[in-house]
Amino acid sequence: MKRFLAPLILLAGAFLGTLLLQRYTFIWQEYDGLFLWTGDYFSAMFQRSFPISGIIGDFLTQFFRFSIYAPLIVAAAVVLAFSLVKGILSRIGLGWDGLSALFACALWVVIAFAPTARRGVAVVLILALVWAASRLLPRRKTRQPKPWIECSAPLLLTGGVFLFLSLNGEIDRREQTAALRVAVVQGDWDGVLSVATPARTAESPEMMPLAFLALGQKGQLGSRLFRYPVLSEADFDMAGLKDTYISLFFKAFLYSSLNCPHEAIHNHFQLAMLQEHGQSFMVLRQLMTENYRIGNYAMVKKYGAILSRSTLHGAYVRHFMDLTDNGAPRPSDSVETRSQMPLISHDPLYNLLQFETLGISSPASVDRILCTLLLKRDMERFKAVLPSVRDRYSVLPVHYEEALALSGDLDGLSAATRQRFAAFQSDMLRLTPSAMQKKYAETCWIYLLTVPVQDQE
Repeated sequence: MKRFLAPLILLAGAFLGTLLLQRYTFIWQEYDGLFLWTGDYFSAMFQRSFPISGIIGDFLTQFFRFSIYAPLIVAAAVVLAFSLVKGILSRIGLGWDGLSALFACALWVVIAFAPTARRGVAVVLILALVWAASRLLPRRKTRQPKPWIECSAPLLLTGGVFLFLSLNGEIDRREQTAALRVAVVQGDWDGVLSVATPARTAESPEMMPLAFLALGQKGQLGSRLFRYPVLSEADFDMAGLKDTYISLFFKAFLYSSLNCPHEAIHNHFQLAMLQEHGQSFMVLRQLMTENYRIGNYAMVKKYGAILSRSTLHGAYVRHFMDLTDNGAPRPSDSVETRSQMPLISHDPLYNLLQFETLGISSPASVDRILCTLLLKRDMERFKAVLPSVRDRYSVLPVHYEEALALSGDLDGLSAATRQRFAAFQSDMLRLTPSAMQKKYAETCWIYLLTVPVQDQE
């Protein structure tokens, strides 16, 4: 029984550590990866360094989509490394559980910091080769340490690694980023907001546009926008960023949420160009979804055929095949139809106004128009647009009321907004700017009255 104690401790530690500290990191590896049973895929893989570990790593990554499988695979790799190391050390008389556990815990750290599963797989494969070579050596008698040392060493090592990983800022940031992206893909807007909190976005501003995307989908953008440390329009829509990974990811799901699937498809294609294989499981699944939304069943079947070459997408592909087979294939759009689609530019306000003009707007797009105007400090156009959409709100969002109050239009505003604005005006005469900033940080008043940095210069 004693000889199974160390492997069981390592198995439990690696399983719990991965489940609690790296669950979404491994799930995102599947979203961002690709494995196909096709000749061109294997040909490309064998042209790279460590092709075997790459193929095995990508194969295992498929299972990470299911949150319980990744911890099991990592735990199994750690225990396997422990067994291999102990087998090697036993040939030279050093087969102690504590020393073997040290190498196994080192592998756990390697897996934790690896950008993909390949590095961990490569270490295990190298260990296997060394273990096989060590079989040629005669076994030496191992002098065992005292029992309490033999039993406590794996426990202390596992606990130390668990503590190290839990306190490591890089791992925590990567896990939070992965959790945020997974929540966006799954449309879990509450999950997005639980990760992209105002405090966390102050440290990681790239999370803020995804938080605003979630608020828009929940109909809360006009009442919670300025609870976040937004400094400019770029914090809202990434308009100033070039086609980076995060900006393309954001725009793909933004346009999908605004009922503009053609633009979502376009941005997913651009995103795929930045991925390792020029494609990924996430992009393929989204392309199927968006093409199904526009009735392009031929493309749905095309991407379904690609996904059917993977290992774990059979049920997903069959679901979409059943949906497309029960409907009539949609013919290609005519030139006239295509000419009426919104022309997406680099000006998000122009894009959103296009949606409104063509009658394909949604509550989320209306909120984004109004909030974009607030962030541009364009009160003239804000007051011009608001009356045409005001009847869509049973209760006018608080930030819109605040903006109207600041512009002097107090008609129809709630009593609470009137009282707060009166207090704001009074406080402006007696409080310092820093005190005003602190007291009214979650209103649009401070933002609208603050001179932008470029204007100060």
